[in-house]
Amino acid sequence: MAADKTKTDLPPLDSEAATRQQDPWSTGFMGQVLTNDPLLLERADPGSLAFELYRDLRRDGKVFAGLQKRKLAVIGRPWTVAPLVDTPEGQRDAAIVTDILGGFAFDRLCASLLNALLVGWQPAEVVWTLRDVALEGGGARQMVVPDRVPSRLHRRFVYRDTADGQPPELRLLTREAMQDGVPVHERKFIVHVVEPEDGNPYGTGLGLQLYWPVFFKRKGVLAWNKLCDRFGTPTPWGKYPRESTPREKGTLFEALRAFSNDGFVMTPEGTMIELLESRMSASGATPNQSLVEYMDDWISEVLLGQPPRGQGGGALAAAANEREDVRLELSQADSDLLSETLNRTLIAWICDYNGLRPCVVYRQVSKDADAKAMSETDRNVAALGFKPTPQYITDRYGEGWKEGSAPEPAGNGGRPASFAEGAADGQSAIDAAIQAVPDAQFQQAMTGLLQPLLKAIEGAHSYEDALAAAQTAYPLMDERQLQALLARAVFSADIFGYGDDSSAA
Repeated sequence: MAADKTKTDLPPLDSEAATRQQDPWSTGFMGQVLTNDPLLLERADPGSLAFELYRDLRRDGKVFAGLQKRKLAVIGRPWTVAPLVDTPEGQRDAAIVTDILGGFAFDRLCASLLNALLVGWQPAEVVWTLRDVALEGGGARQMVVPDRVPSRLHRRFVYRDTADGQPPELRLLTREAMQDGVPVHERKFIVHVVEPEDGNPYGTGLGLQLYWPVFFKRKGVLAWNKLCDRFGTPTPWGKYPRESTPREKGTLFEALRAFSNDGFVMTPEGTMIELLESRMSASGATPNQSLVEYMDDWISEVLLGQPPRGQGGGALAAAANEREDVRLELSQADSDLLSETLNRTLIAWICDYNGLRPCVVYRQVSKDADAKAMSETDRNVAALGFKPTPQYITDRYGEGWKEGSAPEPAGNGGRPASFAEGAADGQSAIDAAIQAVPDAQFQQAMTGLLQPLLKAIEGAHSYEDALAAAQTAYPLMDERQLQALLARAVFSADIFGYGDDSSAA
């Protein structure tokens, strides 16, 4: 048998087999790359102007509020620059990149790039400049840094295919090149893309899911307003005699028009007009209102992952925690995708232009710390015999703390803890007060208390008879002697507690 031959051939490197250019169902528009969004291809003109259909959705208040929550949940978190390789030199260069990003509106750039959530992609132009950047240890060095990074409208750009297997080329449309556009510098524009399918450079935004709920919501609001206009205010109705002259009818017409600007009715006497009223519920809710609320729930679920109202399930606290977890996951995902775009473009360009070691920027999205839960944990750990350092307290609870003596917990009625907590000598005194009750007296008191009960149970022949006898004998039980003994013991302990307080004072 021949020996098996070991396969040593490598797979094809740095190449794609199923490129978008080879897709037989992918068509262009006069050399331009078209989006593969089915809604834009169906309801909008081809080319970059198609994305205006999604930008229009921001006029809806619910969509705008949801997008603001998604964006501000990311922008509100602090950003950090870290070296790709953790070395002292890398930390130094990361501090330089931090100063560069802090020298222009970096958060504003991130907010504008997050508009890609709705449309699918968002371009922004980097305006480079030379600026002196302070160095660690003193001195400064002139570096190539961004002066500002304004966002640009989608309609001003198109993508065109180049060679097979190469990414499409971004082109800027101008008055002289309305169709083909002009090439741009490869380090001039940042394009943030969301959900790119099959290498399509335009991505797929949330507008694909938001278009129809916004469309039907607008129709519902329009119908709702017409309903309120028709049934919410009375309509003037003027009647004129059948033998009235045109002049008299004109007088009535002018009077009705002066009385109402929203419309009126004028008929001869004896004419009957009836309105077919809809059967609405007593609560006043209308089908139009239900439609609008349903569409708002749809929009919130698409943007924020929130279930429709009344369908969260579980207790209120559990539902709130679930919504909080979903919100944090969405924010972290948006932040990670945005950081990936920035690290691949802007951050890499800054480091390359200025000879800095590779760095990355990121935001850590996490739930706000619960100070009460942290303090409970620290107290439990301290009970094991551990003592936190001042630096630990500062890192955990912030500035403004200094070490001091622990406050003495308050006891019964505001008295010191010597009685409430039970000091060693106080506990001994309480035990002595209880033991001062003679055993004979205690036994006699218990016998007098239980004698009627035992006597009643002795003659019982079954469990039911014993239970009935016990219930009958309960009022005959004499507990006065036992109560007196217990009161003496409690009084002795209380007197000791007050005496111990006075001696401590």
